[in-house]
Amino acid sequence: MTTTPADARVPARVTPRLAIAGLVFVAAAIVLLDKTLATSDRPTFAVVWGGLALAVYSAGLLCLVGTVQHAGLGLARWKMGPWTLLWYGVAFGITTLTWSQPQTGTPAQVTVSSALRALWLVAVGMAAWAVGYFVGPGRSARGLATRAIGSLGRRFATEVRSPAAPWILYAVGIAARLAIAVTSGQFGYVGDPSSLVSSATGYGGILGDLSLCAPLAVSAAALQVFRERLPGARVTLAVLFLIEVAFGAAAGGKESFVIAVLAAVIPFSAARSRLPKAASLASIFIFLVVVIPFNQAYRGAVRQGSVTLSPRQAVSATPRILRQAVTDDDLITILPRSVDYLMQRIRQIDSPANIVQRTPEQIGFLNPIQLVEGPIAGMVPRAIWPNKPIMVTGYQFSQEYFGLPSTLYTSTAETTVGGLYRYGGWIPVVVGMFLLACGVRLLDDVLDVRANPHAILLVLLLFPSLVEGQEDWQSILGSIPATIFVWLLAVVLTFRVRRRA
Repeated sequence: MTTTPADARVPARVTPRLAIAGLVFVAAAIVLLDKTLATSDRPTFAVVWGGLALAVYSAGLLCLVGTVQHAGLGLARWKMGPWTLLWYGVAFGITTLTWSQPQTGTPAQVTVSSALRALWLVAVGMAAWAVGYFVGPGRSARGLATRAIGSLGRRFATEVRSPAAPWILYAVGIAARLAIAVTSGQFGYVGDPSSLVSSATGYGGILGDLSLCAPLAVSAAALQVFRERLPGARVTLAVLFLIEVAFGAAAGGKESFVIAVLAAVIPFSAARSRLPKAASLASIFIFLVVVIPFNQAYRGAVRQGSVTLSPRQAVSATPRILRQAVTDDDLITILPRSVDYLMQRIRQIDSPANIVQRTPEQIGFLNPIQLVEGPIAGMVPRAIWPNKPIMVTGYQFSQEYFGLPSTLYTSTAETTVGGLYRYGGWIPVVVGMFLLACGVRLLDDVLDVRANPHAILLVLLLFPSLVEGQEDWQSILGSIPATIFVWLLAVVLTFRVRRRA
């Protein structure tokens, strides 16, 4: 009697169920689309129905993409394709429901009809992305990537080399951050922001890349806890995690908390083959009731009009601001306010809506050749090209499309879809999203976080830029060499070298 391994039976049991669910969601999206068209004479209602349609459409594509993963949706395996579709459904779909309220500030410049057109643009981009993900990068590209990953695996083992390895990796990251603060006077959100758009040094980019080693150290410690079950590793993980969260809070960032959580959650999921639901819910709760209120209060304190606190002054004020942020209001007040802020903050439809509203009638299309030249230029280190233009796409986009003054140092994400539209309209969106999805499929095919701990570090590095969809095309492709460099360095510092027989 021949027995079939349990893993081999998973595709036959899961794939049809996911395919049926995906088709049902797509059919529901078509119904909601009909409702959107029926209310086109009332744009506010139409944009709500359109947002719902896009969210359901994303769910359908997520299920259909899950059929190529052969083991469920792929979320617990940290496949970036499924996570991208999930995020698009939230950031471009569900959060668009807030357009039912009157808009204030820069979003008020965007008409509701432009938001509807942007929903169509995102839907088409997602369709092209899904096709690219199904088609994949081709056998030769997949084979080359598989051999490269295998070569690294033959050189380095899957065990963290020693209890000191996470500390060494974190020391590299923290030293780079401190060097940036000393040489530039900029500590995240704190300090004079004009230096970020007016000058750049050859070593600044290198230090910025090395600073990414800090969250990778948290993942290394988490590997020792959840995969290797090393005695005493929990203390290392807890200390590094708390230091990373505190450092990110003092720098005025919210995303640093999310990345620190991911740095611990991804190794847990890889070792236990499931998402940590309780820990994830607790992290979301802390993010809403502590991180967001503190961050808003902190940013308001360190920049008051033309007065900006120095990094030392801001850090010394951190405990007082944290105490006030969590004690001034009760939970009933904080929670809904934070949820509303988060919905507005992660809503990404505004940028593509403004782009389709103003392009090309008011602002002409950019030269499509830059889609090739830009990433190549971005890959060249500033140490080699001292006069390399400073890449401040979000800062320039804020001025050009939202009319913000140059003295307001803020960055508005043009989004991947919206950014591609600026280079000629619908064709760059379709082609660009298709090619991007082929690349994501390549990564999902060769990076297995459960079998290969080396992959966990690369997934953590790539996850924010690829999944969130805020980075423009040039930034995503231009950062590839630096990302690979940091990943290889982290692997060398983290994992034990295999002994040759």
